[in-house]
Amino acid sequence: MGYEYFEVTAEVGIRAWGKTLEESFSEAARALFELMVDTSAVRPQSTITVELSAESLDLLLADWLNRLILERDRTGCVFSEFHVAIAPQGQGFSLRGEIRGEPLDRARHDPRIDVKAVTYNNLHVLQQPEGVQVKCVLDI
Repeated sequence: MGYEYFEVTAEVGIRAWGKTLEESFSEAARALFELMVDTSAVRPQSTITVELSAESLDLLLADWLNRLILERDRTGCVFSEFHVAIAPQGQGFSLRGEIRGEPLDRARHDPRIDVKAVTYNNLHVLQQPEGVQVKCVLDI
């Protein structure tokens, strides 16, 4: 499991990986929030459940990360723990996630970049025998 960032003009890219789809989606979420705050300082005090569905895994990844940004904006919380379950559903996929965090505390969380959204540029989910890699670009 892990993640890294890559440069894109006026944006930031995330490449994350794990042994499973769920691990790679969780790592992408962790990378997203690490861009915004010091996640090691975020306590998992409250839990929000997220349920999504999409036609493809690529779109599910974008919807997942965009939903996390929406929850940040809606609740004023930042998140540090991400638990994901993904399953086939009809012609697409469903995701059920639990995100844990707390209200943003500027003194403790070290605010960084304000991420606005996930773009559809360089968006992909690559399943390989050794694991799953996901990639996306963030609008900042």
